[in-house]
Amino acid sequence: MAVKEKEITVERWERMEDFGSFFPMLRDMLGAIYGSPERGLKIYQERYDAVNYYRNYEAYPGSFLLVAKNEKGEPVGFLYARRKKNHTYLYDVFVKPEYRKRGVARRLVEELERLAGGPIRADTHEGALEAFRRLGFRVLKEYFEDGIRWFLVEKD
Repeated sequence: MAVKEKEITVERWERMEDFGSFFPMLRDMLGAIYGSPERGLKIYQERYDAVNYYRNYEAYPGSFLLVAKNEKGEPVGFLYARRKKNHTYLYDVFVKPEYRKRGVARRLVEELERLAGGPIRADTHEGALEAFRRLGFRVLKEYFEDGIRWFLVEKD
């Protein structure tokens, strides 16, 4: 189902047939977090087997891959989450830099809330913490991993 506001459309991908258009955004997101796409992909691949994780996400019940597209139908952001026992865990949310502060992340999170219901949790780095706060998340705990300061946040 697509949700439209202004020029941005948010849709839930049920299958990873469009992985080719998704992977460049994943690279950009990891580059922004870890300093370079190569370093980010290496860490992500070693820790999570990221490429297969996303390609095979449809095998995980309760998974949500939401993609925001511009008026030309080009992906400009994404959100990946999975329903857990007592909450939905938001693994990744990324918006291309030129689309930030235009409500894209808010639209993605609102669509996740509509689809999944219940509390949403995420781990976020310091650079994105303020954005999560603006979306209504609060910090549950803080920790360090791979030289990066992280925060576990939750939205009821």
